[in-house]
Amino acid sequence: MEFFFKKKGLRVRVAALIRNRKGDILLLQQKKKDAYYWLLPGGGIEFGESAEDALKRELKEELSLDITSANFLFVNESIDPKGNRHLLQLVFLATVKKQDPAVNLKEKAITGFGYFPLGAVLEMDIRPDIKDFLSSGKYKPAPFIRSQWVYDK
Repeated sequence: MEFFFKKKGLRVRVAALIRNRKGDILLLQQKKKDAYYWLLPGGGIEFGESAEDALKRELKEELSLDITSANFLFVNESIDPKGNRHLLQLVFLATVKKQDPAVNLKEKAITGFGYFPLGAVLEMDIRPDIKDFLSSGKYKPAPFIRSQWVYDK
């Protein structure tokens, strides 16, 4: 019975792969405990919110960026071997109106940001580790199926 009452650490996150005119990739730096690491900008999906709406909200809240287009690329699943956390990350290739982010000062988790060339990105601590995908250079949109909710009769 404990299984039904124990809160599980499942998180569904959206992330944006944003590249500047030179092809560099936008990354955010965060600190958790004593570790600094880098990740694609984005955040958690709220209940009842579409993935694209969550992406738009997160980029606006964190970086004052407005999305002009977002195309689904891939889903990344990462499971803690200890069984404490489970992350599903939906990654979109996004373009934004202006390429100069401005970090919201209320975002205490963000300790840095910048556009980095692929070579530098491959040497960084990226979480979740999606360096294999980034190094492939295959940033082609994948199917993302939206469907209407069907009610049981």
